Amino acid sequence: MLFETMIVLAICVVLTVPAILPKYEHARNWQNVKQEFAQKYIKEQQKVVLGRALDFNIYGEGDTLCIGDEEIKLPKGWCTSNYVHINWRPTTVIAGTIRFYNRMTNERVSLIFQLGGGAYRFTT
Repeated sequence: MLFETMIVLAICVVLTVPAILPKYEHARNWQNVKQEFAQKYIKEQQKVVLGRALDFNIYGEGDTLCIGDEEIKLPKGWCTSNYVHINWRPTTVIAGTIRFYNRMTNERVSLIFQLGGGAYRFTT
């Protein structure tokens, strides 16, 4: 009787744990991506300013946004819709727009870099 009860409880725990724990991909949204991008962007700029690197590149590849050696995972269902290679140098930044789209909802987001100082913005 005790053994059967323990088995039933173990099965219940195994079945409910995945439903209780939050999933990383489902919780990820564009706010997370923007914050992570801002942090990694500053980090890569500092590497260049301190002389640890000459420049760095920013581009989208599949469901990932790459900045220098770092990768940022996009929210679930999102991927890049174009390949634009933005090069950041201490003297200038190549202008460009990286576009993302959601395969399920057809929503679109763009990461736009202006020519010159490296100002960027995300648009929807």
